[in-house]
Amino acid sequence: MSERLRSMADDDLGTALSTLDIGWPSTPDLAPVVMARVSTQEHPGLIRPPMSRSKRIMLIAAATVLLLAGAAVATRIIIDLGAVVLEVTPNRPGLLPTPSIAPTGQPVTFTEAASLLGRDVPIPEWLGRPDRVWADRVFTEVGRVARVTLAWRARSDLPEISDTRYGAVLMIFEGDANLASKAVYEDTGVLQFETVDGVDYYWTKGTHRLELLTSDGVVSVRVEGNVLLWRDGPFTMRLETALPRAEAMRIAGSAGTS
Repeated sequence: MSERLRSMADDDLGTALSTLDIGWPSTPDLAPVVMARVSTQEHPGLIRPPMSRSKRIMLIAAATVLLLAGAAVATRIIIDLGAVVLEVTPNRPGLLPTPSIAPTGQPVTFTEAASLLGRDVPIPEWLGRPDRVWADRVFTEVGRVARVTLAWRARSDLPEISDTRYGAVLMIFEGDANLASKAVYEDTGVLQFETVDGVDYYWTKGTHRLELLTSDGVVSVRVEGNVLLWRDGPFTMRLETALPRAEAMRIAGSAGTS
């Protein structure tokens, strides 16, 4: 019979097969299986840097090169700088919070701040002694970690950050636990990358959102100032000013902790 079926034309073969009484099993419902598989897969546009610091920096540099080259960001890119996660997305998701200085914690002395960080507080020589010092301790998956914030009032060589009375705000994050998330939008923001004396700097300007983990929970604020991010020893540093990039990097270079 098999030889006879093989010799048939396609139309005749189809007619012959339709007359056979074959007990096919019922078709399984594949939709739940497919949906479960899709929902557990990682988003294709999400970059998850490896834990290795050197490999993480390579991914950061590669992502930044794409941005500097003017490539459109079709999906979001995530860059892990340690305590601060930088996210670049194509468009702003609706309304942003009101511009304001990020939550700072409780006022403390320099001695108390140094005790929380486990070393002297890194003060940028270019800025001099800050006018305010705050600190906060937050609980993370690795235990409690500290964030110290320094602020300098606006002056002739330090223009005021929009909607604040300060000319510079420096946040010092302890360790690598993610304590802050910064969302930069392609249509309103700029991201630039530069390495100076072995230190990688990430410069952002334009309207963006900052989500900060505090002892009272996660707080979201809108930032209008220019922000410079870098790693210095065990700390992630975040400097917000109204200054251009060159001046911000000069300040950062005078705040060594390594």
